[in-house]
Amino acid sequence: MTDKHFPFVVSNGPKVPQGARALIRKQAMKGIALARKQKDGYGKTNKQQHVLFEEPPLKNMVSIGSMVSSTDLSIISSDSSSCAPNATLESSVCLRGQNEEEHSTRANAALATIQRTESSESALMTPSLTSNLEYNRVRLKFGVDIVDLSILTNFNVGKSTMAVLSDDPSRLASLLGLYQWSYLEFVPPRYGSSECLTAATNCLLARVHNLLAPNTESSSIFNRLYGKALQALQDAIGNENLVMNADVLCATQLLSLVELLASQDKAWCHHVKGFAQLVCYRSPSQFQTEFEKALFAAHVGAIISESLIHNTHCYLEQIQWQTLYKSLTQQSQFLTNRSPLAINLRLTMFSLPSLWHDVGEAVNGLLTYVHVDMASLEKRCRIVHSELIQWLESYKDHCVYLSLARVPESELALRRELFGSAMECLVVVKRLLATVCEPDRRSLETETQALAHLIIDLQAQPSPKYSWLFSGQEVGVAHTALLTKDSWEEDMSDKNLNEQNLATRVRYNTWSSTLRTSH
Repeated sequence: MTDKHFPFVVSNGPKVPQGARALIRKQAMKGIALARKQKDGYGKTNKQQHVLFEEPPLKNMVSIGSMVSSTDLSIISSDSSSCAPNATLESSVCLRGQNEEEHSTRANAALATIQRTESSESALMTPSLTSNLEYNRVRLKFGVDIVDLSILTNFNVGKSTMAVLSDDPSRLASLLGLYQWSYLEFVPPRYGSSECLTAATNCLLARVHNLLAPNTESSSIFNRLYGKALQALQDAIGNENLVMNADVLCATQLLSLVELLASQDKAWCHHVKGFAQLVCYRSPSQFQTEFEKALFAAHVGAIISESLIHNTHCYLEQIQWQTLYKSLTQQSQFLTNRSPLAINLRLTMFSLPSLWHDVGEAVNGLLTYVHVDMASLEKRCRIVHSELIQWLESYKDHCVYLSLARVPESELALRRELFGSAMECLVVVKRLLATVCEPDRRSLETETQALAHLIIDLQAQPSPKYSWLFSGQEVGVAHTALLTKDSWEEDMSDKNLNEQNLATRVRYNTWSSTLRTSH
């Protein structure tokens, strides 16, 4: 395999509020808890108990549609032959609180089913204790448990996250202890099994410690461990007997988190692309264990984001990788990142990089507006558009099904995250469709503007404390649509074909370049 260069980064770490030191002490107390829990008979009946949640406030439960507008906005769906919408905002994106009497029979059945079911694994998981003494020592040394960082493997973590943490490193403290299914839960028992994984783990924990309690000594320790981790990974990648090992994949992912927390844009991109190369080198058939699948899942959001920003095709559009991602699906009582609803939305996003790339090539190519090519692109845009509309219907059905159930905060948080992703994807797809379908452009733009305003309004609604991980992307898409509104609404009916084509090219390139640079 071709050698890869990993740039060395020296960082003294930004200053953060002194209160973060208390958080480190809190993390260190887990060592005491570990000792207690190793005693016979302690906590056995509660070992697998899930977090219990109080009933969320009513203001969190009402329809998103009714929150943001008192009017009937017809913005979601466009007919295949015209842009006459066939669904209203309220009917398409209802969370709860609407038409409950109409659905009472169904909801009561759902509630009865839930009451007969034990607490689902979809509730926020608690970090599992490990008997790995080597890992426990390093965890106590840095006062951080790597499992507490699992939210950093979220689908939406990327360059926007890096920018926020660079401006305000104390935000990291708000993410600790927010658990989701992640490859990080497999790291503690594997610690010490390979040099590259162990070195990368040490480096990541040192970086978190350095961010939460910056000082000269912690910075020096991090820099030393960083160099050691990069060298260990480079050695493993260069070894034909090790390069296929899952620990090498894990070490690459761990170091990408280091670059994320160090706000090293180019280095983070380097690790994301390097991981993609290692993944493709393995092929889908070699992702068999839960650890390997979790590693793959943590990578897809970043590589899709990078492909969109850099206007390239993404290998995930290939059917074999889509099949692998579908295999992650797990049915559960409440919504998780492995629920069909989450998996299906993100599968739809797999096709966006190539679609966006190909539309741009058609608009700016030498054979611009060849009828067959544009018709083919229009068909592809409408397929993705239809999939998003269908997803919104499934989303509505899911929310109605649980409308009378007591759901955990993790469910409500993931609903908000997925809904926002669907809205920003619809904005992009409608703009692409308007680019290749001039007759429908202006009516599509009306829908796009309504969606953009909806996204902006959502930012003022109750949201999970980690919402800043994805809200920046939403706002960027919405603001770009609003900023470029005039050219997309312009009436070109009195212009000749060449003038229309030129206007389309300018209009598309202005929007596309502005959106990509905003991310």
